[in-house]
Amino acid sequence: MGLLGNTKIYRVFIVSAFVVIYIASIIAADTSVKIFNGGDANIENHPWMVSVQSRGYEGDNFTHLCGGAIIDRSWVLTAAHCVSFPNNIHEAKNLRVVAGSSFLSQMKTIIPLKSVHAHPDILSPIYGVQNDLSLLQLKTPLKFGLTINKIDLDTDIGKNYTGEVCTISGWGNTNGSGTNYPDRLQVVSMHVVPIDYCKTSHPGIYSFPKNTICLQDGKKDSCNKDSGGPMVCSKKLVGVLSFGVASCDGRSPSVHTRVSAYTDWIKKEMKNKRKNKKNDKKDKKSKNNKNNNNEKKSKKDKKKKQKEEK
Repeated sequence: MGLLGNTKIYRVFIVSAFVVIYIASIIAADTSVKIFNGGDANIENHPWMVSVQSRGYEGDNFTHLCGGAIIDRSWVLTAAHCVSFPNNIHEAKNLRVVAGSSFLSQMKTIIPLKSVHAHPDILSPIYGVQNDLSLLQLKTPLKFGLTINKIDLDTDIGKNYTGEVCTISGWGNTNGSGTNYPDRLQVVSMHVVPIDYCKTSHPGIYSFPKNTICLQDGKKDSCNKDSGGPMVCSKKLVGVLSFGVASCDGRSPSVHTRVSAYTDWIKKEMKNKRKNKKNDKKDKKSKNNKNNNNEKKSKKDKKKKQKEEK
């Protein structure tokens, strides 16, 4: 994993979980990131890992855009800047999730999206991306097994992870120049660093995002097209890759949105959609019953009229 140059960019294309932003030029910057100095990974050890893919228009080919994590049979969690940012807004019909293999070229489970739900309070990168999370609702539920499964959300907002070793994974750029995108999933382990240190390591950000958690360990890093990828600590989803430095060389920490600060929003969003789905089924059933009753009444009236005519 690595970043391009010394600028900071959002890692929409990252293999680990690291996105870098150069505040003065973020709108035009490449919104992608990858795993730098990581190793080959087996999907059986990361069954929640998915590739979020996009296309420009209907009929175009889909390509890897960001990473994501399965949190429910019908839901994937990724970074909002991957799908809902200026110059990077994607309709649900032009997005899909692929899962079930360590290799992008061998993915057989391909699920189109039903809807995209970015956090309502995501802010412009001019101020540092705040609340960088998005929920992707799948059109059809996933079938869980050895290579496809969900990961539990970290719910302990008060826990201090500083010093702990966590992993990030993805199919992002691996050489920092934006020219080497692996077919096989990459993974790297790094230490959680203090948030105050993380902030001072990114002096160009006008307003450092709240609810973040950072990783740094030598020359390891995430890079282009790693954005949205899962940061996993003790088998729980603790963070979602948001940004990092464009050089992807580990000189500055990678920044991840802290999931525990958003569990209420995540659960509420998923619950509302389930509730709406049930109401839709009730409305459809009620409409069908009404139509059936009208049809029966019509047949009854027709028979009565025929009898009277005789």
